Amino acid sequence: DNSHYKNIPDGWWLCRLNDIVTISNGFAFRSSQYVNSGIRIIRITNVQDGKIDDSTPKYYPTSSYDDIKEFILKEDDLLMSLTGNVGRVCFISKQYLPAALNQRVACIRGISDMISVKYLYYYFQSRVFLAQCFASGRGIAQTNISTEWLKHHVICLPPISEQERIIDKINIIFNYIDKIIEQLT
Repeated sequence: DNSHYKNIPDGWWLCRLNDIVTISNGFAFRSSQYVNSGIRIIRITNVQDGKIDDSTPKYYPTSSYDDIKEFILKEDDLLMSLTGNVGRVCFISKQYLPAALNQRVACIRGISDMISVKYLYYYFQSRVFLAQCFASGRGIAQTNISTEWLKHHVICLPPISEQERIIDKINIIFNYIDKIIEQLT
């Protein structure tokens, strides 16, 4: 449903996410093979709004790298929860690498110079996107979205210069909010 796109500004275009990014699923790592250190497994519980929760890290043996290399994450990969509180997003930073993607977590990487993944990060936090996530979600006990739904999700994409302008404005607002919170504490 793209009814919220009444009038598309000049230079903006509608596209499916899989036209501008790659979206991949994680792997069902066996908890019986977890070890005390090695390749960190990024699970759905780790993906919180805007950050990685690393309070209970899990690791896979470094020796299994070749077997799981297609699930290895890179710095600044955008991650999204696909079950429960669907649509939570965060970037993975260098401090958590090496890391691999567990099942029910999506990894989103830009493949076009027409998209800023930071813009998508903010877009994924919008009420419009989250409402569509919950509306498309399946499941009785908890909501689930699929990477196939995500790949075919249509967005209205501004030119890259406008994406950067929007990112800058959002960052200014968040910095202002952070200063207010700091003054209150």
